[in-house]
Amino acid sequence: MSLVLPFKDWPAADRAMWAALRQPGGPFDDRGALAHLRETSVQTLAKRYGRWLEWLRRTDPTALDEPPSERVTLPRLKAWLEDLVHTRPMTRLMFVDGLLRVASAAAPEADWTRHRRVKAHLKHAAGRGDQARKAGRILSSRVLLEAGVRHAGPEAEGAATPLQQAIRQRDGTLVAFLAMIPIRRRALTGLRIGETLIVTADELVLALPGVLTKNDLPFEGGIAEPTAGLLRRYLEETRPFLMSRRHPQRHDWLWVGDDGRPLSYGWIGPKVAGITKRLTGKHIPPHFFRYAAATTLTHESPDAARMIGPLLGHTATGTAERHYIQARSIEVTGHYASVIRNLRRQR
Repeated sequence: MSLVLPFKDWPAADRAMWAALRQPGGPFDDRGALAHLRETSVQTLAKRYGRWLEWLRRTDPTALDEPPSERVTLPRLKAWLEDLVHTRPMTRLMFVDGLLRVASAAAPEADWTRHRRVKAHLKHAAGRGDQARKAGRILSSRVLLEAGVRHAGPEAEGAATPLQQAIRQRDGTLVAFLAMIPIRRRALTGLRIGETLIVTADELVLALPGVLTKNDLPFEGGIAEPTAGLLRRYLEETRPFLMSRRHPQRHDWLWVGDDGRPLSYGWIGPKVAGITKRLTGKHIPPHFFRYAAATTLTHESPDAARMIGPLLGHTATGTAERHYIQARSIEVTGHYASVIRNLRRQR
């Protein structure tokens, strides 16, 4: 039984509320309070709100006859949290945060002070999330880079078949790429040749628009060796080979599966975790490469640690800081690559 009420089964008032919140706006219509959100964020909010509605449907069905924002009472919120006691603190925080974001956006004139106090308490209890989940899984970026280089190089050359060789070369290149350029999963799957990956005879340049970055600012940086060499081989040999198998593919998406079709957002996370499990013995999803980058820079030196924000796209307060981070992003990519290369030489 699903714990999330599907959108088609939401009460009519909730569906109307959601449509108003998502209204793009125009010359004669106001823009909805959630119209600015990206599709992935919208889907996440819908699932968390749907979880609330499904709980109400099972435990207090008459509440669904009330206006959406008015049914979010403190006693019901308390009862819902008691029902969620088996989940992790961070999970409870995310559910309540999702509910309050939707409800307060729909009724901004209501007094949400006490509700936000509950959320603040949950945030304090959640702390920095489940650190045990990361324990033993935050490897040095050097270790990840070397694993990728080894798999795309010698291990690929030793494959028994051309297909196995291509798969190893692609998988190793993907790991090496993330080790040196730890972009978010949405940006990783959104890379397109000639658009966000600029390929010339002299260099490979990553050029991400704001819609693909965490801070909504454009990011540009060159791809350094040894990843650049691996990526060129992938572009010139591996990718065309995979795209020509079975039903020939014609598209400009960078990362492709064994059948040549683009790797999707939902697929690339488990794919990367599976590859790193084979190479390092640990499941490391794409986002953990960002933790690895931060850990690697922090251990390198205090000065290197200052690169974490620009490299990962974390925005500091103030307009000046935002533009400083944007300007530094080009320089930082090269500096980060140098740090990892130096660590490899020190072995």
